[in-house]
Amino acid sequence: MAKMNRFVFGMAFFALSGFAFAQSVTFHAGIDYTAWGVSQAMYNDDGKSVKTDPSAGYDPDGNMTIDVSVKAASFEFNLGLYFNADGGDEEYIDFSDGGKGTPFYQGNMKVGLFNDQLSLYTGKFEDFNGGYIAEGAVLGEQYITNLADSDYGPYLTGLEISPVYVSGLKFFAGFPILPIRGNGIQANEEYNQWKYLGKKVKLAAQYVLPFSGFDCTLNAGWRPGTYYDGVDNGGTMSTFTETFTKSAFGEAYIQACMPNLADLFNVTFSYDLRYRDDASYTNISGETVEHTALAHMIALSGSVPLSDQFTLAVEDRFFYADDDFIETDEKLLYNIFAVNGDYALSGTQFNIGLELAQIFAADANGKSFAVYDDTAKVNNQYYSSYDDIALMLNDMATANLISGTGSTNYLGTYAKPYFKYNFSNGYLMIACELAYTKIFTDDVSNSCLCYRVPVGIKFEF
Repeated sequence: MAKMNRFVFGMAFFALSGFAFAQSVTFHAGIDYTAWGVSQAMYNDDGKSVKTDPSAGYDPDGNMTIDVSVKAASFEFNLGLYFNADGGDEEYIDFSDGGKGTPFYQGNMKVGLFNDQLSLYTGKFEDFNGGYIAEGAVLGEQYITNLADSDYGPYLTGLEISPVYVSGLKFFAGFPILPIRGNGIQANEEYNQWKYLGKKVKLAAQYVLPFSGFDCTLNAGWRPGTYYDGVDNGGTMSTFTETFTKSAFGEAYIQACMPNLADLFNVTFSYDLRYRDDASYTNISGETVEHTALAHMIALSGSVPLSDQFTLAVEDRFFYADDDFIETDEKLLYNIFAVNGDYALSGTQFNIGLELAQIFAADANGKSFAVYDDTAKVNNQYYSSYDDIALMLNDMATANLISGTGSTNYLGTYAKPYFKYNFSNGYLMIACELAYTKIFTDDVSNSCLCYRVPVGIKFEF
């Protein structure tokens, strides 16, 4: 209650003081909440059938946000409060401040100079990519790491340059400078020393091609290292969290966004490269050999309006981790193909649709998979096992992990027919989700059939 009182007082003071000098003050709130009327999973483990009892629940990723934005001259201030589905704020544990919880998921500012040819960003951001990463047509957020990320670290200070002499071109360069507790300058904070910050630089660029009749935007980015800076990552990345000075991986990407290809298709192509300089394996002499290991992601997505009411979207993401990137003496191949068809019923506020997905993954020696929160996922701290490589959409139940001979293979099939009623500022959705998953080796096989009936509501006002 004391935390809420401080927030209410702070927001009121911020708003009242903002009115005195601001050109505009904007309040925004959002609710994204899903409850499951019923869900059930049926497992077949080594020939033994196990069925869970039907139960109700809610999506723990549901949330409510309250934001205020104040604009004055060339300044923009943003402050945001986040509560997850059970009303708590444990999603935001700030290890850069001794592991304290906070409901403030963002608090940042932007300063525009020289008619916004130069812009300064600083503060705490929520999955901020500055428009340098385009989402997929079906699967949404890319596997490409954001400039500031709730999984890797929300803090960012950077400059964006939009040179007036080259139309459509802009650059971004930033550093994850973390807040320091207490007053005064504490230069001994290791994670903010430039010998580490220089390795943490985040670079991005965007160029809108100046070709008449061919709309294409190129995005690119590079970071020499990725650090888990001041975030709660569930313990798997504790080696990185303890110091904030050890890199998990380097990353570079390029995107081509063509929103009106052949006057019909909205197409996005993405290529993401991740690399580790400290990967290792054991040679025939029993010696540990370090080398650079690579992981590749190629994504292609597109949508096409087949009629005034019907839109079809398709997306495929292919991922391959070479020797020793995931684990020592291990490789991993992963592919997900997804389709969404959405039909707007003419003259009404209703939409009906169907989403389908097929997932296949395989490793070389059976060491790539583990179980987190009763769900099998890729066992890897170098490619976020919680979000990047999911073995089933929406965290539905997966087949139980097994220990067999040789490689481990994973097969997942997902279907979601849905019915949506649209409001002016949101929608109500009722759906049925079905998932079949199978994990198998040369001699062992486990499977799971799971269903649930979600009722979701999303509003922005």
